[in-house]
Amino acid sequence: MRPSERLDWDDLKLILALAEARYVNRAAEKLRVDQTTIPRRIRRLEDRLDLKLVERIKGGIVLTPAADALVRVARAAETGIDDALATQVLAPPISGTVKLSGTDFMLDLLSAALADLQKRFPELVLELKPTNDYLSLDRRETDVAIRQADSPNDGLVGRRLPEIPLGVYAPPELADAGNGKPWLSWTLPRGINEIEQLILRLDPEARIVARVDSMMAQARLCAHGMGCAFLPKRFVAAHDELSALVLLKDGPTYPAWVVTHEELRHVPRVKEVMAAVAIGLSDKQKG
Repeated sequence: MRPSERLDWDDLKLILALAEARYVNRAAEKLRVDQTTIPRRIRRLEDRLDLKLVERIKGGIVLTPAADALVRVARAAETGIDDALATQVLAPPISGTVKLSGTDFMLDLLSAALADLQKRFPELVLELKPTNDYLSLDRRETDVAIRQADSPNDGLVGRRLPEIPLGVYAPPELADAGNGKPWLSWTLPRGINEIEQLILRLDPEARIVARVDSMMAQARLCAHGMGCAFLPKRFVAAHDELSALVLLKDGPTYPAWVVTHEELRHVPRVKEVMAAVAIGLSDKQKG
């Protein structure tokens, strides 16, 4: 009888458990057996192989060189089994609904990436929420949020996105106009406090002709000649119909994150959506 025919996978798992645990009771816990069975199994294996495998010392056990050799075989076999089965075991399908919120222009930039995501996972349902408001992740108003922020708030986890550079754009007929140009701004307090201050620094005689809480709508109105606007440079670059707009100067740049609640961070469908957002916006920046 060949030596390999004298032991099986359970024997190798026993030796491996002893090597990793170094104590009979811990090895028994790892193998989920009663600890009184471990010495009996070792004695039977030693008799079958005609080898000494374990030396007992106070407080634990020490493996013999013969057992150490079997440990190396066991680890190689374990790795081989894992590698062989990894390609065969199908991951559970990505399914269910994920609520994704972000500004309208961000979701617009992600349209191709999100379409590809849904094609890869047909059972995934995306509930898209274009908004300038910070929907609550704690109250599950959204599952994943794209936010303009320096870092996630407490209880949130996520990935940093490429920064959002704004430009000052004008329709061609207003590009060379002096002070007192018509401008598009926001109704939101944050927009008024920041954007209108920037407008007035650039154009002290600026005329606010519309306040629109949508970057996409502002871009369209700007293209139709209503007024100048601070617009995301990547959004303008992504749309041929906005190519006539004139970039007067660079505007501020804002940090951005895609975040989720820490309780959702390991949910497969949430992880896939967050990865699609991060990759999609990174690719858009390269483009």
